[in-house]
Amino acid sequence: MIYLLARYLEGLGEPYGFFRVLGYISVRSIAAAITTLLLVLLFAPGIIRRLYLAGQRDTHRDFDINLAKSKRGTPTMGGLLILGAVFISLLLWGNPLNPYLWLLASAMVVFGLLGAADDLAKVRGGGAEAGLSRRAKLLIQTAYGLAVGVILLLPASTPFPHAIADTIGVPFLKPEAFGGADVHLGWAYVLFVAFVIVAVSNAVNLIDGLDGLAAGTTLFTALVYGVLAYILGNVKLSGYFLYPFLPGVHELVVFVAALFGALVGFLWFNSYPAEVFMGDTGSLSLGGILAVMVVLTKQELLFLVAGGLFLYVNATHLIGDRIGIHWLGRRLFYRTPIHHSYEHLGIAETKVVMRFWIVSLILALLALATLKLR
Repeated sequence: MIYLLARYLEGLGEPYGFFRVLGYISVRSIAAAITTLLLVLLFAPGIIRRLYLAGQRDTHRDFDINLAKSKRGTPTMGGLLILGAVFISLLLWGNPLNPYLWLLASAMVVFGLLGAADDLAKVRGGGAEAGLSRRAKLLIQTAYGLAVGVILLLPASTPFPHAIADTIGVPFLKPEAFGGADVHLGWAYVLFVAFVIVAVSNAVNLIDGLDGLAAGTTLFTALVYGVLAYILGNVKLSGYFLYPFLPGVHELVVFVAALFGALVGFLWFNSYPAEVFMGDTGSLSLGGILAVMVVLTKQELLFLVAGGLFLYVNATHLIGDRIGIHWLGRRLFYRTPIHHSYEHLGIAETKVVMRFWIVSLILALLALATLKLR
């Protein structure tokens, strides 16, 4: 709203020329981050109390009582704090006419509702087994991914330049516009988008399990794609770094900034010992946001670096659970997801979280380093 107001006042003439500063992406991004940070810090105590009184408490089960104090009874669905703050901040500082922003906001809403439904089912059913079935969640995620893929491919709806709508970005290689070669997928691009959205969203969801782990690691990865969105949306910078110019994609910087402020504020209450858990409401929505961000910047393959930690957790879970237990009939790891295995080995929860943060930061820096490797 403030963006449109600033544009309107700017058009009235010189007396209102000062308001043009509110249209700058940098100013709006900083304002969005401050807004979400303050909203979370101000409203979190009351919302946490209401969640507890409403019975929205975690049903976490400790497999080894000697590893850590039980987290049972801690309020969950704290992801509502993150989503609510980001939504309000986007209403204030985002450009409502930007299609990239709408697509990313749709991921936040769809995956947030899916996560909330899962959290409610778990709490009412008294355990993780009572949540939505894996098949039901995959069905909804796939349907959403296919819908986004179609929107991004069709000439009438895609925000991408038509010549590159069905392409994917390959790190280290120049695109066609700069003497390289683009990878065109045609209608297979729709399936590729659906696969990326399902894979990335579930990879992020799986890492949520220790106090502050999901929020901190997501924060670093989101910042990478915020930087990429700014570069890709700037005709000079995109040309300098030999990336395709995507008009309007820089608006995602406002979203990333809002998410940054919300996650920092949430960590104030979610760091060890956590006063609230984000639940699937938070982790699934964060996964959906990251997944769509990856697709909208056309840097899907770069997630192998920037989001390498999520993929590591997902791969070890797949190997340990599916291959080890179901196929071989034995445990390949003490526990999965893998961060619980490190706890089992006697490493303190806070140290596991900090080490995962450090690895996530290193991977984020490596991903940004690829900017100059073309």
